[in-house]
Amino acid sequence: MKKILILGAGGQLGKELHELAKLTTEIDVVAYDRQALDITDVDAVFRVVKSENPDCVINAAAYTAVDKAESDSENAFLINETGARNVAEACQAESVRLIHVSTDYVFNGQKDSPYNEKDVVDPQNVYGLSKYKGEQAIREVMPNHIILRVSWVFGLYGNNFVKSIIRLARERTELSIVADQLGCPTSTVNIASVILQIVPQICDESFKVKKFGTYHYCDMPETTWFGFASAIVEAVRAVEARAAEAGAVETGKIEVSQPISVKQIIPIMTREYPTPAKRPENSRMDTALIEKVFGIKRAQWRPALDKLIQQIVNNQL
Repeated sequence: MKKILILGAGGQLGKELHELAKLTTEIDVVAYDRQALDITDVDAVFRVVKSENPDCVINAAAYTAVDKAESDSENAFLINETGARNVAEACQAESVRLIHVSTDYVFNGQKDSPYNEKDVVDPQNVYGLSKYKGEQAIREVMPNHIILRVSWVFGLYGNNFVKSIIRLARERTELSIVADQLGCPTSTVNIASVILQIVPQICDESFKVKKFGTYHYCDMPETTWFGFASAIVEAVRAVEARAAEAGAVETGKIEVSQPISVKQIIPIMTREYPTPAKRPENSRMDTALIEKVFGIKRAQWRPALDKLIQQIVNNQL
């Protein structure tokens, strides 16, 4: 049985990973949220990695407030670069494997096709640059690492696009959503599954050193934020319709959860919705390498979205 140490276990991905890992009989898991371990505290990181003695550390701890990072760059770099370096140094010192979660925002978004692992990085915002600097720090410190870049992450925990759209769809009758940015929504459930498939492979003594490095994973198919928002609203309507058929409306349950009121979703251009941080127009990523090396195939995001919507609406009832 392999032991994994999850850092950032209070976050969107970290929580999902912890829940899934607890169900996996082949893995012993211990998890630390930010209150239990601040990865910017190098002494604490070394102490925890040494005392827990895991086979693999999964670093899901990150500063992810993309727009806020523009005015809070010091903290973004402290967590995403210095924190990542601290974790890598501790793993190297204890001969522990490391899986570090990164982002598609390391690219500028100008490529016409999906980005592969060999493409040149060119972050367009502070968040993307801080994550890239974290990648570089890990590469400098230790060879036996996996950097997993993911995109457009959504899930049950934390704040994300899905939850924002549901809230806005309940408050407004009209939504304007950016339609000229391409990407692949990716479920935390699917990312967690990918990570747990990678762990036993890289912990196996037969795993070749040359296979360590950077990989891309995202769900499929590609869409726009407008397309994703439309799918979210459609899924919520379907859940509410089923609840109504089951008599939930009569019992008052749907009233408590505020049925969506949005009547129209309008596609707009990025220039019509300025944000502090510039977003890449193309966030699509090529996942051929992770399939070739680890046998991991892309999952569909729509089934994960439908299940998530069911969970969210039920929790609000």
